[in-house]
Amino acid sequence: MIEYLLNKNKTFKEALLQLEKNSEKCLIITQKERFLVGTLTDGDIRRALLNGASINSNIFKYVKKNPIFMKDIDLENSVNDLSKNKKLIKLIEKISDDHIDIIPVINKKKEIKKIIYKKNLKKFFKNKKKLRENSVLIMAGGRGQRLKDFTNYFPKPLVPINNETAMENIINNFSKYGVKNFFASVHYKKNLIKTYLKENNIKNVKFLDERIPLGTAGSIGLLKGKIKNDFFLINCDTILSINLEKFYDFHKKNNFSITLVAASKNFQISYGACKINKKNGQLIKISEKPNFNYLVSVGLYLIKPSVIKSVAKNKHLDMDILLKKVKNKGGKVGVFPISENSWKDTGSLEDGIN
Repeated sequence: MIEYLLNKNKTFKEALLQLEKNSEKCLIITQKERFLVGTLTDGDIRRALLNGASINSNIFKYVKKNPIFMKDIDLENSVNDLSKNKKLIKLIEKISDDHIDIIPVINKKKEIKKIIYKKNLKKFFKNKKKLRENSVLIMAGGRGQRLKDFTNYFPKPLVPINNETAMENIINNFSKYGVKNFFASVHYKKNLIKTYLKENNIKNVKFLDERIPLGTAGSIGLLKGKIKNDFFLINCDTILSINLEKFYDFHKKNNFSITLVAASKNFQISYGACKINKKNGQLIKISEKPNFNYLVSVGLYLIKPSVIKSVAKNKHLDMDILLKKVKNKGGKVGVFPISENSWKDTGSLEDGIN
């Protein structure tokens, strides 16, 4: 239980580090040792960062002060004996439709005595697969220049990730959320990709052949007439550990035409940075090896089907140009922030291939 508790005086950086250690992306915020103050989810952190908070900001301002909880006196029966615990039944009905991962159980003094985990209650939920009507377009046509020692012989989607390929990792990750319909745009060494999937009995992927390299967004035009609902687009070298339902809800709630996932990433300059008076060149101060934090696009997008008509078929188009085109037409583009540790880019050798 202790790994889910965090003092209210901690920073977002400390919260993110603790979240990465836990399977449920929610923390219980305390004062002193175990007295309940509120909760803080990965979604709360995203909203804070979008509203101008820094990675070193104190979390307390953004903590949800009225969290869902249970009193230990009400937890009188086992979770397995639902027929006798009406309060627990009502709680399960609420959290089954909400993104609540953990529920603190407190005594009269608001001291946390235990935690109820949503994963232990899932057998009582109705089996809902929210993303079963959505499709995924995997961008698998690129050459993979950053991994040319590997991609001189094999296509980038077949880069090994632990005991599977990058493409299988993506398919398996989306399949957990009910997604069944996959498209893969292919060009470089496409026959190797098709043969590998066939030999490994992966049948739920439809191939979109790029006659010429179409860039980071051009293959969207090949989806015309093929899908009706919002769809995911993901680079084949993007490996993520995020809640895709939360990403989908964020996209739909804000009515974005395109929503991109961006990781909070720290960059350090290896030199002393000089701040000077621009008028006379006089040194004001030197900052030794300063750190900067940016939100960087990781290569996962959620896109309305109406965007497809903005992409010409079989013509090269990069995503930055498409985003500008959508915005110029009045569409909204959203950003869904995640922590740096939730993203691995297999296209970079420095990240390593397992």
